[in-house]
Amino acid sequence: MNKRNFTAALIAAGMLGIASLAHAIVINLGSSGSGTFNGAIFQTNNDHPTGTGVYNPFLTIQNTGWEQGYNSSTGNFDTKREPQWNHEIRFSDLQATTINGLQYFGFSVDINEPNGNKASISLDGLRVYTSATLQSSTSTNGSGFFNGSLGQLRYDLGANQVLYNDQNTGSGGGDINIYIAVSAFAGATANDYIYMYQRWGNTDTTEGGFEETSLIRGLAPVPEMSALFPIVGLLVAVGSTQILRRRRMARVSS
Repeated sequence: MNKRNFTAALIAAGMLGIASLAHAIVINLGSSGSGTFNGAIFQTNNDHPTGTGVYNPFLTIQNTGWEQGYNSSTGNFDTKREPQWNHEIRFSDLQATTINGLQYFGFSVDINEPNGNKASISLDGLRVYTSATLQSSTSTNGSGFFNGSLGQLRYDLGANQVLYNDQNTGSGGGDINIYIAVSAFAGATANDYIYMYQRWGNTDTTEGGFEETSLIRGLAPVPEMSALFPIVGLLVAVGSTQILRRRRMARVSS
């Protein structure tokens, strides 16, 4: 390769690297925020209580520096407490939540980072799969990151990151809600297994205790008060009519 071609190749490689960086998305939730990426919503929450017995996690990960794993009864990578709090779930276990007219499957993560100077953490990998059969891949790339398949890929955070500042009191308080569009699961059957892979700490290291993930159960929307006023008025009117009718009947009888 001559000097001119070599220089052109270097420029092209540099431009490709810049383009890759430009396309990477960082969702910085801080201690109270939200963001969206590729059909998913990430938002902070402060649900209480979320102790393990109440929270009922299906995915539990813990390691110092960085950590990864997915929900499997047999365990993998940095998962803990199999099979009670790290195990497979089924598609039929998911419940839809409606947000701004669209349906999502919700997952809640209880972050357990120390307070003070080490309250921050990064989510650097998130993938969700469906599979008709049990999966157990532990394939990794040169960096030690899981690169195997757990079935049909339904969601992938890719090379993007979600940053969070854990100002809650460690374990016992909800931290991040993740909502993934129901439309991403088209064709899934009730008995399909749901596998969620997470990797934390490559951008901002992990410390402290377990990161636990639980399902968010769908809730029926509560009517706005303005919508309740006509109903309340109607009930009052009916009640008043019945009272007047009884009074008139009492007068006639007397």
